[in-house]
Amino acid sequence: MSGRVADVPFEEESDRWHFLRSVGAELRAVMREPRGALAITVLVVLLFFAFIFPVLDPTDPNKPGDTPKNGGITWDAPMGTDHISRDLLARNSIGLGRTIKHGFIAVFVGWLVGITIGYTAGWRGGRIDTLIMRGVDVLLAFPGIVFAILLITIIGSGIFSVAVAIAFFNIPGSARLARAGVLRERERDYVLAGRCLGLSGRRILFRHVAPNTFGAFTVQVPLAIVASVLIMAALNFLGLGAELPDPTLGAIMQEGRPFMRDAPHFVLGPVLILALMLTALNFLSDVLTERLDPVRRRRV
Repeated sequence: MSGRVADVPFEEESDRWHFLRSVGAELRAVMREPRGALAITVLVVLLFFAFIFPVLDPTDPNKPGDTPKNGGITWDAPMGTDHISRDLLARNSIGLGRTIKHGFIAVFVGWLVGITIGYTAGWRGGRIDTLIMRGVDVLLAFPGIVFAILLITIIGSGIFSVAVAIAFFNIPGSARLARAGVLRERERDYVLAGRCLGLSGRRILFRHVAPNTFGAFTVQVPLAIVASVLIMAALNFLGLGAELPDPTLGAIMQEGRPFMRDAPHFVLGPVLILALMLTALNFLSDVLTERLDPVRRRRV
């Protein structure tokens, strides 16, 4: 008995190092793909621009400067200025940071709740499965942006309300994906073997079944972030969630809409940032899909 207890920490440590080595190997494999290397490079640059650049640049994004209104690109203002002479480089940097921070956290929370619900429904089955999935179907019945607007109307405007709405938006898809994975895996022989060995249902689910469903999540999470970022930008463009004068990418586009003819740089900045981020995430999802396809991996 004492020998088995003494072996547990070593086994857990070995599993941890094996997991980290596997993640490192997958990251190197993704970087060997041209699209994967491009996607990761673009995402790293955008993260630097969103979180490191504001620390290095002392410019106040909400304070009007001495430069002309709707001024073009200059050395002092590399992305130009807006209609009240605020620096658009600083505002786009802060806006991207707010979009990433709240958007990614909302996706993480939504997927965490959805995966938990999906695992519970798929593993327990019966009436619990029926009850949970009918509730998920109700959420799926509402278009994402309409449901987000409804939630923001109920709980009030603000960036936090937008994040809550996006979290709810991500629950149905992740729940159905998790349930499908559990339904597929729970009939495998290793689950029957675990039950014969006397392992608890929770241990079988989270130590053995759940890791075999992570592949689908790895592919779908970048796409979920893409959809969530677009919804956040759309809501901010509509004036929902934007806490003026603090910038968001959607709010900057909404402010620049009347000046598109005379100052196109006003809108092109956030549009280009969003396009780069969404293209990089789509490339990353494509590469991960190919990496997780056993047929394609054998051809490599």
